[in-house]
Amino acid sequence: MKKDVPFQWDETCDKAFKSIKSYLMKPPVLVAPVPGRPLILDVAAQERSVGILLAQKNDKGKENALYYLSRTMTLNELKYSPIEKLRLALIFSI
Repeated sequence: MKKDVPFQWDETCDKAFKSIKSYLMKPPVLVAPVPGRPLILDVAAQERSVGILLAQKNDKGKENALYYLSRTMTLNELKYSPIEKLRLALIFSI
């Protein structure tokens, strides 16, 4: 949103909002792990934070989230290069 730009909420925005709202209202968002099934680890590094997602595919091949974790970076970590920030996220995941 910008100061001199009028806010516009159209049908596409409303549909996206309702879709997200519906998804978040359906438990469970996180599922229990299935022993013996491979785990999927996604790591992400933003400008000021790192995050991880641990997931597994269900019987239909859809990824189900098992665990989310994130944190903001320290002042020294903010100076890292993008690849160093990804490495930080990977180390943070273990």
